[in-house]
Amino acid sequence: MKLHHRWATTALVVAALFCVSTAANAVSTYYTITNVGGGAGELFGGSNVDASAINNSGQVVGTRSLGFPGNFAWLAFLYSNGTTSYLNTLGGTSSSAAGINNSGQVVGSSKIAGDVADHAFLYSNGTMIDLGTLGGTSSSAA
Repeated sequence: MKLHHRWATTALVVAALFCVSTAANAVSTYYTITNVGGGAGELFGGSNVDASAINNSGQVVGTRSLGFPGNFAWLAFLYSNGTTSYLNTLGGTSSSAAGINNSGQVVGSSKIAGDVADHAFLYSNGTMIDLGTLGGTSSSAA
């Protein structure tokens, strides 16, 4: 019985030392919240912003409503170095950004002309490239 008690005490001491050691080595992580826009009265109005992804440079992509109730569209945006840019569309009325890599290339989907389908796009160096489909009507990228 005493042997069992000694092992239990030893295990408890080791566990306590591990917790103290882990706490001493913990690193605090701090984050900054940045408003990337959204709210009536801003350029083109609109009130909904959906951030989808962020890269290691702090560039953020997502989708924002533009316009006013009954007459608005969703457009993909890129927030970089304090500036929000809209990425436009592939000829339709809306687009959405889903991801961004560390080179600043953005992927997402956009309505094509006539709003008949969504196509995946790659936005790179200021140009939105239609990635087409894999034989179907629509596609998206993430």
